[in-house]
Amino acid sequence: MEGGNPGREEIGLLVALGLSEAEAELYMSAFMRPDGLPIEKVLDSHSEDIQDAIRGLVDKGAVRVVSNRLQVEDPSRFISRLVEGKRSECEAIFADYSNKARELHRRLDPLFWEIRMGIRAEEIVVPLGDLSEMELRTAKMMAGSKESISIFAETFGWYEKVREELLKALERKVRARILMLAPDNGSRRRANELRSFGAEVRLLRESGYPLRGTLVDGSELVFLIWARKREGEKPIYYKPHYTRNAGLIRIFSDAFEKRWGEAEPL
Repeated sequence: MEGGNPGREEIGLLVALGLSEAEAELYMSAFMRPDGLPIEKVLDSHSEDIQDAIRGLVDKGAVRVVSNRLQVEDPSRFISRLVEGKRSECEAIFADYSNKARELHRRLDPLFWEIRMGIRAEEIVVPLGDLSEMELRTAKMMAGSKESISIFAETFGWYEKVREELLKALERKVRARILMLAPDNGSRRRANELRSFGAEVRLLRESGYPLRGTLVDGSELVFLIWARKREGEKPIYYKPHYTRNAGLIRIFSDAFEKRWGEAEPL
């Protein structure tokens, strides 16, 4: 800035931070007037878009109108607001890019393997977001069951989440078998109720078996794998999945049937 006139470099920086050319020039003109820039003078001597520039500067917190004059606010606060606004704008753009990238990957990844390996990923497994989504999918499967339901659970602590659909299935004479791994007061109470409605419940005396899931009519399966790093530690689980893949269903069914034969009534 030279000779007390608004500098082009400062105007260029203001434009780079998001101001229009008219806003930047008006701001620097007001900046050089400690007593404020008379609005009448501005309206008389500038182009017709000056009203928009005044509103824009006021909205951005750059100036305020006092006694019909434009008074410049503390530039530190004004510049900080500009930077914060740009940061929010960039974060929104980045979030949009990330969402588009995830969607593109979701579409291209299975197509990549299908073209090269003849594998359709959705025909193998569909990932489920969490245990709640797994429980909802299980209830939906039970609602459509016609012949059999096989449940492999720890204590069947999520029984209440599927109770209504499971009992309806039992009323339709669907065979329901529940294989539990860890008996407690709650699991025994659930076992008693299930037996009263016609379900079969057994206890597997095999600690640490990692598979959990529900198979319906031999054609739909939701499952997850549990893992325990050390004995006594709280187990963790890998993301649950849904599948109609015959190979995966056979693996689960074989494991269930073997252990059902080894288990004892609970």
